[in-house]
Amino acid sequence: MSTPTTYAPAKQFVGIATETSQGTPVAMTATMLLDQFKPKDQPKWLEDKAWRGAMATDAFAQIQGVQTADLDMGGPVFLDGLGYILRNIMGDLAVTGTSTGSGGTTLASSAAAGATTISCAATIPNGTIVQIGSGATAEVFTTGTPTGSGPYTIPLATPSGGLAYAHASAQAVQPVTGPYTYAWALLNSGSGQPPTHTLTHMLGPTATSGARQYPGAAFSELGFKWNAESDLFTFDAKATAWPSVALGSAPISNPGSVGAMASWRMSVGIGGPAAGGTLVPTVTSGEVSIKRELNPYFTGNGVQTPYIIQRGGLTVEGKLNFVAASESPLLYMLNNTQPQLQFLISNGLSGLQAGSVQFDFAQAAFTGSDPDGSKTAVEYGDDFKAVLNTTNAGGSGSYSPCKISVTCNVAPGTY
Repeated sequence: MSTPTTYAPAKQFVGIATETSQGTPVAMTATMLLDQFKPKDQPKWLEDKAWRGAMATDAFAQIQGVQTADLDMGGPVFLDGLGYILRNIMGDLAVTGTSTGSGGTTLASSAAAGATTISCAATIPNGTIVQIGSGATAEVFTTGTPTGSGPYTIPLATPSGGLAYAHASAQAVQPVTGPYTYAWALLNSGSGQPPTHTLTHMLGPTATSGARQYPGAAFSELGFKWNAESDLFTFDAKATAWPSVALGSAPISNPGSVGAMASWRMSVGIGGPAAGGTLVPTVTSGEVSIKRELNPYFTGNGVQTPYIIQRGGLTVEGKLNFVAASESPLLYMLNNTQPQLQFLISNGLSGLQAGSVQFDFAQAAFTGSDPDGSKTAVEYGDDFKAVLNTTNAGGSGSYSPCKISVTCNVAPGTY
């Protein structure tokens, strides 16, 4: 007896990897833990409707034009996977580690962006993970074999590509370990174009591998939601990519061990951090929405794929729902105070397992506040928009609407 060929959606998974050249597919390096993934190849159709003496208005030919693909995805937020999307939509990244407390030194001379070695006052053993600098230009590398007798030349072995930022002489070089904090802001230097990613979808029907790849993905939307009563901390995202290509060999799912987080762990600070006197204990749910302008450009170069998917401006806005302990949610809008706003959700663990996501808005304008007297307690629903500022800017300078920091034990250079 023969069994019909079918494919079980429960076995599907999605992988992701950072590209070196937009649109050139690369093998997945991480598994994105999603509960929805809806890809859609989008060829444009060019219709030949030249008159031919026929009583019809349909096209006499459907000619395939240029192509892209749309990607729609979402699920619970997992700390180890979130960084790929944040790097794609925001671009600017600073990395800090947890100090080991010993073995620190300083730069003996300045180091230029792109440098693959640094000069240090003291030597650093091969294979040491070090943090160079601090704040918005902090970077973490694993060192190579040192040379010299003082000052010492220290190779920056991994990640490859050298320093992202210039560092002045005497800046600290400190051995660190995990967990690491990755802080994303709006990229303003160079072309302003963040890295792109290849997404791999293992669904089943594709011949040989069972999977299709969507290269060149650029994210246009990233949203976060939480509801303390009923939900996990979740995200949804949209991207535009090159059209899909069949993968040659079957990919392997390799999910991490990081857990999802319950929304009741979210804390909100208004006018200061989400702790102490500025912690607001009355927020029941909330949203953050990041949107980025995208435009695929096509040229007459003999191919149907984009020349580039260009990233444009970025905007950030959100919503907060309050149990009304006072009129404060309404007054944020009426008085136009535009306070500092911080959201912080932690997994509640310690050591290498500790993880969190922190949203920092140095200035948030509350643009709407709706009182709700229809429930058992009076509530307010507030809308806010991020205001561009220099406080949240990253190492690329200029302005950023916010800074989003993820703490996890993912190795530096992963994103």
